[in-house]
Amino acid sequence: MSDDYDQHIILQHLDDPLRFLNWTIDEASAFGLPIFFGIAVDYPLYGVAVAIISFFGLKSLKKRFGLESLKHALYWHLPRSKKKLPQTPSSHIREYIG
Repeated sequence: MSDDYDQHIILQHLDDPLRFLNWTIDEASAFGLPIFFGIAVDYPLYGVAVAIISFFGLKSLKKRFGLESLKHALYWHLPRSKKKLPQTPSSHIREYIG
């Protein structure tokens, strides 16, 4: 009887990432976005192939380096948003005068 109620537990711990259909959000987007893009450009099989490669590539990167290193890499290599914290200096500035 308790097995019926265990399936409705959303998070086991507070630090668990948000999940969508038993995948984390980044895994779901790595799988879903190439498929939708492939359908949009009328090449759905290429979209499925890229989705499978990106999904397993992301899982192997997360297993090898961890999620935090991927977040740091995205921070350093992607442009920052001017809307969030407009007074924050750019990420390439390493030393400050003053």
